[in-house]
Amino acid sequence: MRKFTTLAMVALLAACKPAADKAPAAPETAAPPVPEAKADGPAAATTAVSLDGEGLRFIDKSSGKASLLAFGVPRAQAETALANVAGQADDRSTNDECGAGPMQFTRYDAMTLNFQDDKFVGWFLGNEPGAAAYSTASGIAIGTTRAKAGESVSIIDVEDSTLGEEFSIGTGDNAIGGMFAAPGDAAKIDALFAGVNCFFR
Repeated sequence: MRKFTTLAMVALLAACKPAADKAPAAPETAAPPVPEAKADGPAAATTAVSLDGEGLRFIDKSSGKASLLAFGVPRAQAETALANVAGQADDRSTNDECGAGPMQFTRYDAMTLNFQDDKFVGWFLGNEPGAAAYSTASGIAIGTTRAKAGESVSIIDVEDSTLGEEFSIGTGDNAIGGMFAAPGDAAKIDALFAGVNCFFR
């Protein structure tokens, strides 16, 4: 998560001093630039990626034809398929202490593919550069409000979740999960995920 620093208290203290005591105002520190998402794979111009509870769906932009990259396919196949659209992976990592057991991860900007035993088992989309390239078939994406999402799907709140404002779209093994940034109808989706993820509940 990004942290933001406020200078309100500093400004208040400076305003209380006599004018003669005021030092020249220091220039404000500019926030570091947000990195651009790559989306520069060889098929980026012709293929869209749709979020699905069974994996990821690759949509031909001209014909609308879709093919499912299903959970359970080999890691190499999943990585090649997404790299074809998203470009080269940013990093690979592992975590041996996930609640679901040891997992491996490959990240492409905002999208992370999850693997166990060299099989594609889940995905996680965070609120990061590149997230706008992904949405569900019903148009739900990072930044969609609760009220807007509720117009096309049933939002099921996960009661007493330790992850925060957690919800699911659908039920069972093929549900898509997510988290809102805050309570209320105006709250925006901050994360989406499906399949097996490395959550500590």
